[in-house]
Amino acid sequence: MGARLTSDERREHLLQVGMEVLGRRGTAEVSIEEIARAAGVSNGLLYHYFPTKSDFLLAVLKRSQQELDTRLARDRELSALAQFERNLDNLLRFVDEHAAGYLAAVEARGVEPRVQALVDERRRRRLEELVALAGALHGRPRDEIRTPLLTTAIEGWLALSQAVIVRWLRDRALERDAVHALLRRALLDTFDAVLAREAAEAGLPAPGERSQPVSAS
Repeated sequence: MGARLTSDERREHLLQVGMEVLGRRGTAEVSIEEIARAAGVSNGLLYHYFPTKSDFLLAVLKRSQQELDTRLARDRELSALAQFERNLDNLLRFVDEHAAGYLAAVEARGVEPRVQALVDERRRRRLEELVALAGALHGRPRDEIRTPLLTTAIEGWLALSQAVIVRWLRDRALERDAVHALLRRALLDTFDAVLAREAAEAGLPAPGERSQPVSAS
């Protein structure tokens, strides 16, 4: 099959196989030879596209993030909260399907600088999305609501969500819906706590209930 594929198609095929194999078994247990066999190509051909195992793993992580971004694409028909709900659900489904690969990526963050850089960039984008969500839910412009207290609190929620997901994937003591509900409640309570604190410091009345606008922009 490999000889009938173009160069781009063959590379994509290798990445798809890598996502499947690494998602099921993680990086430590899988060799380049095993991935080559699963893809139906020689070791040499795999190394032609990816000179080292680290290069291949990084490419698979990038491809995995692209697939996740597709699942999290914005739907302008949804309210800001409904979009967040759908994205959280799709995220949890995705990491559930690629559990071993997700756990391996988390473990590789402090080992492989390129993985760390990729994850950090995604986290920065996620931070800005959640700042926009806070603004939309409370009817305030993004630039106005983006304070050091809010961004710090969101960073804390991102760390919490990763820790919760890792524990869930390792122990399987919770159902996915329970994880979803826990993370949803934690984020919304974080928004409320930050805005109440800032209002109190400014001598203003506590903010009212969240609004439900159509868009987060």
